[in-house]
Amino acid sequence: MGISYMRAWQLIKFTNRCFPTPVVQVVRGGKHGGGATLTDTGRRTLAAYRLMERECQRAMKPSWTGLQKLLAK
Repeated sequence: MGISYMRAWQLIKFTNRCFPTPVVQVVRGGKHGGGATLTDTGRRTLAAYRLMERECQRAMKPSWTGLQKLLAK
């Protein structure tokens, strides 16, 4: 993603604070290493975001097609 490891963890912590329940479950390192997984809230949030993306793309398709006709080839 082009961001540092520390920045990624900061973003996860910030995102978790924005929701009533965490979207990412964090497991600290240790003998077997740590990691992160999406919670049920995280999976539902991601699904809602992806739906919003698809709806936005569908809504702007006619305008985008018109703009493409004006662009240099």
